[in-house]
Amino acid sequence: MRILLLTFYHGLGHVVRCARVGAELAAAGAEVLVGTAEPARHIMAARGLDSFAVSELPPFPPRRADEEPPPPPADGRIRLADPDYLATALTEERAAIREFGPDLVIVDFRVTGAVSAALEGVPAAWIVNTGFFSFPFPQVVRDVVPELERLGVPAEAARRILGDVLYIPDWSRFDPLSGIDSAESGAALGSLSEIRHVGPVLKESPARVPSRAEARKRLGVEGDDPLVYVSLGGTAQGFATLCEVAPRLGRVPARTVLVTGPNIPLDRLPDQTADLALGYTEDSMLWTRAADLVVTHAGHTSTMEALCLGTPLLAVPGHAEQEWNASRAVTLGTGEILPADAVADAFLPTAQRLLSDRLLADRARDVATVLGARDGATALAGHALDLAALAALDRRAR
Repeated sequence: MRILLLTFYHGLGHVVRCARVGAELAAAGAEVLVGTAEPARHIMAARGLDSFAVSELPPFPPRRADEEPPPPPADGRIRLADPDYLATALTEERAAIREFGPDLVIVDFRVTGAVSAALEGVPAAWIVNTGFFSFPFPQVVRDVVPELERLGVPAEAARRILGDVLYIPDWSRFDPLSGIDSAESGAALGSLSEIRHVGPVLKESPARVPSRAEARKRLGVEGDDPLVYVSLGGTAQGFATLCEVAPRLGRVPARTVLVTGPNIPLDRLPDQTADLALGYTEDSMLWTRAADLVVTHAGHTSTMEALCLGTPLLAVPGHAEQEWNASRAVTLGTGEILPADAVADAFLPTAQRLLSDRLLADRARDVATVLGARDGATALAGHALDLAALAALDRRAR
């Protein structure tokens, strides 16, 4: 069977989980091809996956708190509705589908992916968290769907943004369908054949990640001194907060490791005082396991890595969805939320207090025993293979 994956590049969580799903599919015998932005193809290559480059909108540049944001589009629409972007994406995706001949297309946040699949008569599935249905999905329906129709896409195909099956990479306890309240989202969900909570889709199965001691050994971290791992996301959206956090890391009573992500050059943080600063790492789960505290923007993947690996977290969310992600750690008793505007005064004392809290560390390990037992990537891949097999039967019968 052949399965094509199409992933949105900004941020890394989409790319990382697509790479993991692709690896699971390939290990099960499927022929896999991934379409992703050129700068992300090395992530697929590291998994042994074939890939091709797809065009993407340029990333937002790093912006300090005192810098003006870029002006919104003059017509008030979201950037994803840009007609040139949509036309290019459809052309590239449809060409790949015709050439590769997949039995199933799996999409992670690429708004044209399932539409291209529908136009080529191939079933499609989406990977997405339910927070997407509060923002930006209503705006996608409002702006992108009409633009697709203006580009000549039949209305029925243009509305099939989500394809046929929706995979939610989380537990229903944390990512419930009951939280979806927009009329546009409800109507779109009603067009699906199936919605399935598969569990967190992380870079590795938590069960395969080495112990804390072994992770430290592999990373070259000597001794048992406290370690703080800081990652505020793969986009530049957390740059203003990072500008406040990074200069304070040298005063944290621990070894500190800072990962900026591919859209924030290290030279944009000349005042950072981390013991180790990286632009990107393939070892995010090793660092999370090795750490005594994770400082995160509370992106979904970063939050679930900390919860599933038993590491306390300090979340500095940048918007409502990230605050919602972080709230599960607060509810479970494994972390705290620090508002971005409180970093200057409260970051150091909060980090010091969390590092010294043994009950917090014990609680985080207890939570990981439960949450880390479920591997969403394996569950998703197994179901996708069944879908692809059924689609192949249907195609041969025609």
